[in-house]
Amino acid sequence: MKFSKKFLLLFIFVLLLVLLGTSSLYTFGSDFKAVVLTSRKLTTPADLSTWDGIVKLKTELGLDVKIIECTEIAEYKEQALAVSEEGYDVVYFLYDMFLAAVQEIAPQYPETMYIGLWIEIPEEKQQPNIKPLFFRPNQGSFFGGIVAAEMSKTGKVGFIGGGINPGILQFLAGFEAGLKYSGRDVELITAWAGTFEDPFKGRELALSLYNRGVDVIYQVANLTGLGVIMAAKEVGKYVIGVDVDQSYLAPDNVVASVLLDHGYATYDSIKQAYEGQFTPSQVYYGLNEGMPVIAIPDNIPDEIKLKVEAVKQKVIAGEIEIPTTTTTR
Repeated sequence: MKFSKKFLLLFIFVLLLVLLGTSSLYTFGSDFKAVVLTSRKLTTPADLSTWDGIVKLKTELGLDVKIIECTEIAEYKEQALAVSEEGYDVVYFLYDMFLAAVQEIAPQYPETMYIGLWIEIPEEKQQPNIKPLFFRPNQGSFFGGIVAAEMSKTGKVGFIGGGINPGILQFLAGFEAGLKYSGRDVELITAWAGTFEDPFKGRELALSLYNRGVDVIYQVANLTGLGVIMAAKEVGKYVIGVDVDQSYLAPDNVVASVLLDHGYATYDSIKQAYEGQFTPSQVYYGLNEGMPVIAIPDNIPDEIKLKVEAVKQKVIAGEIEIPTTTTTR
């Protein structure tokens, strides 16, 4: 029996597909697609970092990544269910407002990989196709505390949080510990905006603290924090940024920025899923995972930068344990 050349080539191609296995095709095939569920437009500092990670997934890996904004609470479960039904390989969700819906839906779609940012799930409650990602905000905040103590002339520093929740309290715990570690006699004054979306409220609170003698404020308040930076520029005081390097907003006033690289986590976790390395184990992003946690501008004295770098190595080596809880309010 004679076979045509075209038939033989087709037969060899099919045989190669079988030998490669479906998992390899699934992992590296061009049809791999991911969706990002968010409760708001990606316009905040942290979310712009997430966007950078999405762009990198598209440009470097050629992945199809779609973004869906869920502006109403009722949409969380509805959209999570819809994208699961549509067959997305990865459903990436930002923050814990989607978690309950995902935990309910995930068992129905065992082939879908769900990845949640700023999510902590105890080991005994983990599900096989949900991967929780969390940062170590206490680490960068610890170094921010050292910088604040070193830069303060009045001995009074402030902390402005957008709201009181477990994540924000970890920022405060690290900052407070850094102040103490510096060895300087520093008073910490805290204030809570009650919102992460109001720059005018942030400016108002910051001016109030600066008028009380505070000369360095660490803001962990998203858009509200932009108002804190605005106030620092107005009165010529210092401020510590958050999430991304915010020194460009006020080069003479931002003495450090605590980094929580959402783009790094987004790219790293979805890339691992794409390459077949998905696991449901909890991931914490920080120094030991290779993520930068503090940015200090060039105009800060070298001795401060050297001190921070030396302490950083001690943290990496496990010689310093930074707390995650605080009694300060």
